[in-house]
Amino acid sequence: MRLFASPKPILTAIYLLLIVSTAALTEGVERSTSFSIEGAYYIDDNKGYGVSDGGFAPISYDPVEDPGRNLGSGWGSAEIQALLTHRIRVPFLVGSGTLTSGNNVTFSFTGALTPVSARLETRVNLTPIAFFDFFAGTMIGTGWYFGSKNDPLFYGIGNTGLSGDPDPKWFPGVIMQSWVGGTFQFDLAALVPGDWTHMVTLASPKIQYDWYSDAEKGQPWTWEADNGENFNGFMFYGTYFLGYQMPLALNTVGVLVETEQNLGYIKELSPMDSNGWGSDHVLITLGPVFNFTLLESSSLAVLLQFRRERLYGDPSIFEPYFENRQAEGTYWDFYRIAFSYGLDL
Repeated sequence: MRLFASPKPILTAIYLLLIVSTAALTEGVERSTSFSIEGAYYIDDNKGYGVSDGGFAPISYDPVEDPGRNLGSGWGSAEIQALLTHRIRVPFLVGSGTLTSGNNVTFSFTGALTPVSARLETRVNLTPIAFFDFFAGTMIGTGWYFGSKNDPLFYGIGNTGLSGDPDPKWFPGVIMQSWVGGTFQFDLAALVPGDWTHMVTLASPKIQYDWYSDAEKGQPWTWEADNGENFNGFMFYGTYFLGYQMPLALNTVGVLVETEQNLGYIKELSPMDSNGWGSDHVLITLGPVFNFTLLESSSLAVLLQFRRERLYGDPSIFEPYFENRQAEGTYWDFYRIAFSYGLDL
């Protein structure tokens, strides 16, 4: 096991810890702690089988069975995680004008636990002006399998095997992630003050470096029971939101769009135009968001999400190992119903 194959995540963590050590010396520091539970139910379908390029996959509870892999379980799947976050907000380059009066640096420390993994995250957000937020962070985590060793129900961490699942092991290695990005945001109420003029927009690009200690370059791995298509290297994520805020229990409605794509050598591993499995595919997830204020200190967000997936050709769609499949286009499906409950402590 190579615990220190890449210094990038470790250097980022050290940098963040050095910064946060200065927070205790600054006047006007605000501290807060919150607890949240996040979960989702993934709608079952047949992975695009029988759907034309660009089409929509209907929800299906009739699995297609094959000696390779079955398409659709008949029930879908679920996930849940609990998070505890502590934040330290430090005034920084505060000005007297509207755009700079709230300038600050916020340090966040989060512990997260799922049925198959545990992780620690640290993050710093710098707001030098009202409409822009710069952020950077790092995470370290590990995992285990859930269920019997001969037939686990879920896999938390491990190298993706030819069966599509990793070997069941307890703590086979560690995952580290480091990221940097920015958030551009605008609220119409800044120009037209009022309780009913909060039309908000947000765009947040992020570059992230992923690293698993037990994987070589180009070797895929599984993390938190995902599809096992992770690699050591860089990813690009985009988050975009258009919404409306109201002084009601339902305080925010809007549309959230998220993108995810490989960068660098990962993108070129097996592109779609070379009859590969689609390493250059851009995942697009979109759908409505509803946020409710439950009490003064708690809230609930509900998301209904659709996703643009890779459409694999027949018979490669039945291959258990994703690198043996051939992508021939894309399709849309009803991806999941997700929620996030937050409570300020």
